[in-house]
Amino acid sequence: MKIRILANTIRYRLRQPEISLFQESGKVMEVTEFGPGLTDGLGFILKVISGTELTVSFEYNTTTIGVPRYLAEEWINTDLVGFDGKIDTGKGRIIEVLVEKDFACLDNPEEDNIGAFPNPKAVC
Repeated sequence: MKIRILANTIRYRLRQPEISLFQESGKVMEVTEFGPGLTDGLGFILKVISGTELTVSFEYNTTTIGVPRYLAEEWINTDLVGFDGKIDTGKGRIIEVLVEKDFACLDNPEEDNIGAFPNPKAVC
């Protein structure tokens, strides 16, 4: 999973194997480890929830985006590239969330594209 953060915007991009795991288990996670301790990492989770709206939370050094089941199923089972939403943090701020399928880069080495979706711009 690739994560991009800019101010109050967070974007997750998932490759095919990660989307398969998300479909099977309802959850996919990535951790960046800064040290040997259990609390020395920064985690990112995408999980299916029973609600009807996107959610975001940050607990125990982990950012979790909750995706309503209907939206997760539509994204997984169709050509829908991604989905987004604006989430009120309850503190007078909005976090913008974008979740996308990760397409192969046309100008990167092939090993960087392992598991990525075929890029539609690669077709003439």
